[in-house]
Amino acid sequence: MNASFNYSQLTTLRNNFSATPARNSDNSPSFEIHTLEWIESQKSLWDEAEKLRNFEVIWIKKGKGFLQADGQNYILTDNTIYCIPPGRIRKATVESGTEGYYISFATEFIFLSEGHSYSSVWLEYFDNQSNITTTLIGSDQHFELEIIAKKMKWEFSNYFNRRLELLKGLLNIFMIYFSRDLESPCQNTLTDKENELARKFLKLLKKQFYTKKMVTDYASQLCVTPNYLNRIVKKMTGFAASHHIQQQIVLEAKRQALYLSASMKEIAYNLGFDNLAHFSKFFKKNCGMNFTDYKKGLHLV
Repeated sequence: MNASFNYSQLTTLRNNFSATPARNSDNSPSFEIHTLEWIESQKSLWDEAEKLRNFEVIWIKKGKGFLQADGQNYILTDNTIYCIPPGRIRKATVESGTEGYYISFATEFIFLSEGHSYSSVWLEYFDNQSNITTTLIGSDQHFELEIIAKKMKWEFSNYFNRRLELLKGLLNIFMIYFSRDLESPCQNTLTDKENELARKFLKLLKKQFYTKKMVTDYASQLCVTPNYLNRIVKKMTGFAASHHIQQQIVLEAKRQALYLSASMKEIAYNLGFDNLAHFSKFFKKNCGMNFTDYKKGLHLV
């Protein structure tokens, strides 16, 4: 069985940026920031779907656009920030004259300085979300975020001393500003050890769900019992580990059906199901409809 699925046929935004002279040619391409006016002028960048390697933040200050991520459609509107975690398949368009910012950053970029663990709670919040996080920005927040965004863009466009360290700090402040009311309250009840366990599980899941579909598989690797793992993950996210495994598999099935037009038989094989009937039953149970009806619905979007 395939351990992973190849999305190489999707156009990669990262390669397009690299070929564009407007992009900063830093040795560390783990962070970038651009105005949406510039993004709109490079229409080919978002024309095709791309499986994201990094976080993306799209801030629409004024204007409209359309965003699709893993088959979910969003209308981009004024004074709104959209945060898309890595691994999602995204394509987007913005109307002419739209104002705002586009920010892309790798998880590793946040770990530039030693103090990241004390100031990056927001990173785990966004990384654990199954959907795009949408935040409406008030006038006071707009003023503060605009100052920070302009400073980030200035630093990104120049090569001053300790540039990346400063960019990391500005990004951290930017993310805290607009997400301070979004942090999951259940995280406050977790010990450091429990939080680390849940985080490790979610990280393993993203890499291994093709071949490991039981809570016992992950509990064994993490040296805990399945019941304990389920309880801690539920304490952190609101859902047990088993739920996350099921939803990760269904999400990947939807991605392949939507973006690669794969058949149910192909998807079942790609996801490690030997029995097509088993996959069909699994999909209906966790999606709420059978695979055929889901495929038909895609043509109506």
